[in-house]
Amino acid sequence: MAKQSRTYFLTAYVEYLLDEGIRSEDYYLGDASRFLRFLLARATAADVEAFIDATAHSPAYAARLRKTLRKFFRFARERLDLPVGALADEPAGGASAPEPRLDGDTAHRP
Repeated sequence: MAKQSRTYFLTAYVEYLLDEGIRSEDYYLGDASRFLRFLLARATAADVEAFIDATAHSPAYAARLRKTLRKFFRFARERLDLPVGALADEPAGGASAPEPRLDGDTAHRP
């Protein structure tokens, strides 16, 4: 498979596994998912800001990343029960916990 800069990470991994002749990707995707959950649960606000600083080439893109990552962290907390509250220097919790707060995020959340 040729390198594709716009292919999503896990989609590319599944395609790679299929190209490698793996008939059942369950173990591979399960292990990769557990590893990504492990990393996400340990991410800090500084890690997120470093990612945004390294990735965003404009203020508009930085704002978009903050918005989409807030939704991603909310998903991880609500649907995957990951303790991502630490990411925003807030108490970890379930769906009732406030959304992660990223530097530069000016929206007020109770």
